[in-house]
Amino acid sequence: MDEISISMIVVTLWETFGGLSVMAAIVGVVLFGMLIAGFVRVRAKGMPASRLFRQGVLIMLVLAAVITPFVPLWTLAPVGDLHGLVDYVFAYSIALAPAAIFGIFWVDIRSRLQQAVPS
Repeated sequence: MDEISISMIVVTLWETFGGLSVMAAIVGVVLFGMLIAGFVRVRAKGMPASRLFRQGVLIMLVLAAVITPFVPLWTLAPVGDLHGLVDYVFAYSIALAPAAIFGIFWVDIRSRLQQAVPS
């Protein structure tokens, strides 16, 4: 245990997850850009962005609840491994990631399809 240091842990984590974290950061920036562009599109059409935001959040929360029972499959755990409240809370928080991506896609698609408010 004397050979383990903080720098060794950081180097090991970077070698293990370095490429994935860079890719995740790029995807996060693209998704954030899609979200902002959707809100700008809606505001340019003269509509309030709050309604679209609430719809996206509602879609995200409902989809995360639907995905939650399937989270153990992603972590290679048995399907019936969710027993206690803490298990469901952690599974729900993990399910929020793909649900948030779907919510952002919802906001982007709806912002493109909504008609402008007539003046």
